Amino acid sequence: MNSRTDTYFLREFVADHKQIFENESSQKMIYSFSNISCLCAHVAYLIMFYILGVRELFLFNIFSVAFYLMLEVIIVLGKTGPFFLYLALIEIIVHAAVATHFLGWQPDFAMFFILIIPATFLTYTQRIYIPFIISGVSMGLFLYYKITMDYDADVKYVFDDNGIIKAIQIMNAVIGVFVMLTGGVSNIFIREYKEFQIVDQRETFKRLASIDPLTNLFNRRAMNEHIREIRRNTSPRSMYVIGIGDIDNFKRINDTYGHDVGDKVLVYVSNLFISNIPDDGYAARWGGEEFLFIIPEASIEKGVAFTEQIHKSLRAHVFEIDDVEFGVTMTFGISTGKPVDKIDNVITTADQRLYKGKNNGKNHTEYTD
Repeated sequence: MNSRTDTYFLREFVADHKQIFENESSQKMIYSFSNISCLCAHVAYLIMFYILGVRELFLFNIFSVAFYLMLEVIIVLGKTGPFFLYLALIEIIVHAAVATHFLGWQPDFAMFFILIIPATFLTYTQRIYIPFIISGVSMGLFLYYKITMDYDADVKYVFDDNGIIKAIQIMNAVIGVFVMLTGGVSNIFIREYKEFQIVDQRETFKRLASIDPLTNLFNRRAMNEHIREIRRNTSPRSMYVIGIGDIDNFKRINDTYGHDVGDKVLVYVSNLFISNIPDDGYAARWGGEEFLFIIPEASIEKGVAFTEQIHKSLRAHVFEIDDVEFGVTMTFGISTGKPVDKIDNVITTADQRLYKGKNNGKNHTEYTD
């Protein structure tokens, strides 16, 4: 697979993902997925603390449920971004701190201080210091409670029933894994898309630098790179075909019908090159109404066959401008070369044959001297 094909598939791959992420409803769904998982977790905690009679945490979870409902409304309204994910992470840290303060170490709410750290680094942000700040605060709180609070510390709510403690620990473990997984999946999707955007931008810049904007063929600079690549990657004895084609009487078309019509002719001819060039070949707008193509591992006959396809298509096509109809022809000069040959000499030979064809009646291909 040549570099042109590689670039094509990469661009298509990125485009497929862009369709997913640039769709407004898809972006909402990704952020909403993570937000709703946190909302469900706090609804479960709300019920649990109501049953256990832990008033402070019951009230705190009323606030948490309202907080995530508010975030969901904002997401539905179209506001998305890593800011909301970081708000959720901060809320989880605060909830863990309040729960540890009132319930102590036994129910294992402090484990969220540790669980939250990898989640902060999975969340995409251009401000790389934010994950370090949030992680530092979370770890700082964990160490603070570790230093200041014993496992059997005297806290406001102590459960003598080991079954209740086990139930809370299991619930924390299930909710912790659930929230981390759902949040992690959302963050991975977002990070992957950001990477796709970078690739897409790089490919766009590369395309702008190498593609002629009117014809979508390679420009002269990019074509020279592909020619060097072909000569570098083929065996010394293999042959390649280079051809130069020129639209006959193109100046007359511009002068008679205007440059807009001339541009339409250029685009039509370019599309013929794109449609007919072999998979391993390259075509470029060489300058003005002049086109150059190269086919690696090919004989002169393959080059002639390609130009005959162009001739045949042009002879069968009629351009219609208002009430006037006209046709377009091209003249080609082609030559062959080997990697050891000087490329300038091979192109010059094709160019000389092109002008020989112009002097010999146009509308055909010259391939001999």
